[in-house]
Amino acid sequence: MEPEITSPGAGLTPISRLLLLENPNSGGGKDWDTDRFVSAARELGIAIRHERPDGADACRALFMEADEIDAVAVAGGDGTINPLIECLVERQVPLLVLPAGTANDFARSLRLPREPEALACLLLEGHVGTADVGYANGKPFLNAASIGMTNTISRLQTKERKRKWGVLSYALSALQAALEPRSFVARFDGGSERGDLRCIQLLIGNGRFYGGGMTVHADATLTDGTLHLYAVVPRSVFGLAALLPFLRFGRADLAPEVLCDEGQEISIATRPRRHVFADGEELTGTPVRFKVRPNALKVILPREKDE
Repeated sequence: MEPEITSPGAGLTPISRLLLLENPNSGGGKDWDTDRFVSAARELGIAIRHERPDGADACRALFMEADEIDAVAVAGGDGTINPLIECLVERQVPLLVLPAGTANDFARSLRLPREPEALACLLLEGHVGTADVGYANGKPFLNAASIGMTNTISRLQTKERKRKWGVLSYALSALQAALEPRSFVARFDGGSERGDLRCIQLLIGNGRFYGGGMTVHADATLTDGTLHLYAVVPRSVFGLAALLPFLRFGRADLAPEVLCDEGQEISIATRPRRHVFADGEELTGTPVRFKVRPNALKVILPREKDE
């Protein structure tokens, strides 16, 4: 059973005034219908300002200038939400995630429904809860930050590949990346681990899911106030294939030769320096200090059945 998402300070909706920001370039959104959501929400009496900003800067500007709104809905992938995190934390306006991206891992971690009509109903029947936000050198992320092989996967995830293959594109990119893994030496500070380790992959998770449904850790949630880390040592392609089921279901702690750790702050230095990716985008580089800010983001969630 998946851990429940707790909601400290949760309050009931309804929402009557909504800003909807839709990413018109979202690669995996071809099978999700934003217009159905808009129609359903308006039938419920919700006033919607629907915008299709071209780029992250325009998206942030529209949100920051929007007065008299009760919530903001974002139709796009995790990469569309990421540039808005700081603004959302600052304004404390509740966020409704509409899964119009390729992976939609943040929506999956929040256990949101996928149907447009069900999401529209949350504006009246859901509740406002909270989610943790992770930071890498002061830059926020929602799902997981990675160093190493996953970064190669991110670079291989072109718009054309995502448009053609959807969520299966992650498996194709992972296979391609596994054929040419590049190792590096990592030094950890934080959690319980110290010292050097030669790795091909590091992952630091804030949420529960990443990479199109991979599980960060079996016990991870968006409200546990904890960063979960695993490090994979160099191994053959067959060895990586054997490891995948453990990583897929969040049981890296049971896999051979995988370092697992957790903490509220974790610092990592690498030789040579490596890029740090999160939510599908490059955030920073090593050395990097990771922190978690508990309950920093307001989100609209389904009500629990016993409420």
